[in-house]
Order: sequence, then C-alpha cells, then structure tokens
Amino acid sequence: MTVTLESLATCFQGVWPAQLFTCSSDGIPNAAYLSHVEYVDASHVALSFQFFNKSRRNIAENPHALVIVIDPDNGQGWQLRLSYIRSETEGPLFERMALRIEAIASYSGLKGVFKLRAADVYEVREIACAPEVGAGGCGWLAGSSDRTNVPAAIFTTMAIQSLATHINRAECLETLVDAILKALEDSFGFRHSALLVPSEEEGVLVTIATRGYAHCGAGAEVRYGEGIGGLVAEARKPVRIAGLMRGILYAYAMHQRQTDPAAARPARIPMPGLANPESLLGVPLLVRGELVGVLCLESEQPYRFHEEDKAAIELLGSYIAIAIQNVQLLERATETHEVSDRVRTADRTIEGRRDVTYYERDECVLVDGEYLIRSLPARILWKLLTTRQQTGRDEFTNRELRLDRSLNLPEWKDNLESRLLLLRRRLDEKCPDIRLVPRARGRFALEVACDVALTAKP
Repeated sequence: MTVTLESLATCFQGVWPAQLFTCSSDGIPNAAYLSHVEYVDASHVALSFQFFNKSRRNIAENPHALVIVIDPDNGQGWQLRLSYIRSETEGPLFERMALRIEAIASYSGLKGVFKLRAADVYEVREIACAPEVGAGGCGWLAGSSDRTNVPAAIFTTMAIQSLATHINRAECLETLVDAILKALEDSFGFRHSALLVPSEEEGVLVTIATRGYAHCGAGAEVRYGEGIGGLVAEARKPVRIAGLMRGILYAYAMHQRQTDPAAARPARIPMPGLANPESLLGVPLLVRGELVGVLCLESEQPYRFHEEDKAAIELLGSYIAIAIQNVQLLERATETHEVSDRVRTADRTIEGRRDVTYYERDECVLVDGEYLIRSLPARILWKLLTTRQQTGRDEFTNRELRLDRSLNLPEWKDNLESRLLLLRRRLDEKCPDIRLVPRARGRFALEVACDVALTAKP
C-alpha cells in the first residue's frame, strides 16, 4: 500500500513533536524539534519557522531537509524527505498555523514569546517508515487491515442526535446551558467543559456555565486573544491543541509564574481548568457571523479531538449557537410586563448577617469584604437589594429591568438572561443565603435568608 500525506493526517496534530534535520553546504548537520508540521496538499507540507536560525541558514545553503513525524495512534515514525519551496508570512496557511501556535503560547502564559515568523512550504519528495521501526511495525498504514488501535471519531451522528434531544428539552437559558454541558459528557465523554459569552464590555468573554471542575467559575472573564477561549473569540475559528508540546510549554509557564510575582496573582474570579490537560478544543458559537459564545473542552487524554471530527466540530458549534440564541429570543418574547407588589413574608427564617458593598466607580459588589461580581450583574444585584430594602418587594421581572434606565443596559442585544444566570450562579457559589429564584418565564424572586447591610461607596 502506498502511503500518502492524507493517510498521515494524525501525525500532523502535534501529539508528538516532529524532528527537523538539515545540513549546511559544507556537510555539517543540525537537528531541531518543530512545534508544528501542517498538511498543505497531497504533495506539500508547511513547517513553522520560529527560533531555528541554524536550520534556516542551512536551508538557505542546501534546500533539502528530513522531517520525522510520529503517528499517535500506533507510535509509528515516518520520514518525510523535503525540498524547500517558499515562505509565507500572510494568508490562510500562515493564519491557520499562527492561530494554533498562539493558542498554545497564550494558554501556557507565553503569549508574545512563541510567535510564528513564517510558514515554510516544502515539497514532499518521499515518505518512508522510520528505519528504527522497520517495515514490519508500520501497522495499518503500511497495508494491515487491523485498525483496532485507531481511536474512533468522537462526533458521530448518534452522539449529535443525543445532544439535540437534550437541547430540545430545555425550557430556559439556565436549563439549556446545563443540558448542553451534560450532553457533551453523556454523549461524547467530555467531562470538563465551559461555556463563555460576550460581556457588555467590548472584547471580553464571561463564563456562565462549567462542568467537571471543583469550582464552577461563573463570572470568570477572558479577554479576546487570551487563552484558548479568547483566541477562538478573536479568530472566530475552532482551535485544537494536543500533545506533549503543550505540556512542555505549560511546565515552562509554571516556572515563569513561580518566579514572577505579578504573574502569580490570581484573577478576580479564576477560570477553572485542569492542571495539565493533554487535549484542548475551543469552538466558536456563531449565528450568521455573530459570536454568541465560545465552548471550551479539556481532556486528560492525549489526541482527544481527531482530524476526522473537524467538520462536525463546526457543525456542533453552529447548532449550539442557534439553540442559545433561540431560547434567549423566546424568553424575551414571552416575558411578562407585570410587576408584582408582593412583599417578603414576615415569618421567613433569618440567620446571620451579610455586609454588601457597592463601589460605584468600579461597578462591583463585595460581600463581607470579598469580591462577588462586577459590571451589569453587579448593577442589577444592587438595584434588587436597594428596591427590596426601600419597598419590601421581592419579586421582579426581566421586563422592568430592561426599562430601568439606571442600569444602562445596551439598547440592542442586552443579553439580560445570561447576566441574570451569571448573577444567580455567583450568589449560589459565594453567598447562598441571597438567591435569585425563577417564578415564571421572565419573572424571579429575590430570596434573602439573612440580615443585609447595604453600603454604597464612590
């Protein structure tokens, strides 16, 4: 069986770092590890040019090279004999390779350190088994019909149908996002996941739901271009990371953080995540070009997201995005205009005391001196608490919040439902004796099981 570049697709996922061998015009060899080998077409690959000045000088003198890539399915090594063609510093190929490298660097805290300088395109003149393995160990790619060691594709039609069933049963945004993450675990086996949506602050994502982590992380923020979620939001394209190279970068990043006090300081709300995941996937949730959110998946299993799943991943993102947008539109269309004047019951059990402080300049709320939430969710909570204190009313509607000028909601695409969900989950995690409890579509109650002291500061 003739081995083709297409049949080696799994070798180009970066699970095992590739090796590049070059030779100067006077016969002095040089070896280096590559962060990325990219499939271009049936007869060409592209190598990432970052730091390897010696390799670059050798290629300028002698435009022939040898690259060894390893199949993560069976450990088989393959030699690619190459001839240099050209370097690209812009265009789709360069952007695709740069995005992956930038994602690894950003996730590992090394954004700006590891940066693609060029995508060097080579013609593949010959493909052969690595000699240390031999023809007998080439596995199914060398002609064997045994593919038992090859992982099955993840995003099967049956699994996507199961996800659709979970989504169709959801009645509101909260049950929908939980159903999505639960279905990703039940149907696909993704135990660690997070959903992020654009915040009212331009260029910032905020976490509204997670699954599989010790802390829910609701309210954790990620700026565009930072981490895998931020890069996906910025590029509007899926990003997959797998393999040992990511682990190497992560270890180096951990060393940098230990020696840099500024880098060691945690964010207000830390983004949950595995300590050292082997596979990462970020999927943009797009509807007609509009970014509805970003889905982030992590796995401790190497090479969890396959090349064969690329098209299904984009389909999955589109389906989830439409589901989220539809349920938000439904909630807004059916929300009530009525405002209840029911007051809190006198016999409610009151235990303890909470000191709630609102900082107007920073638009953030602290409870008992600890940070709770900021921006629009903070303004909403402060409005609810002060209204309850002044009038005794404890039921509210989404509609009245939208009409309240003091909250400064955006006139278009206010995403109020996701902000209320975020606020509800932050309260559940950090301050469970103050709760937002749904009563009906577009109506909720503020339930308080403690004495609350309100303080506003500039």
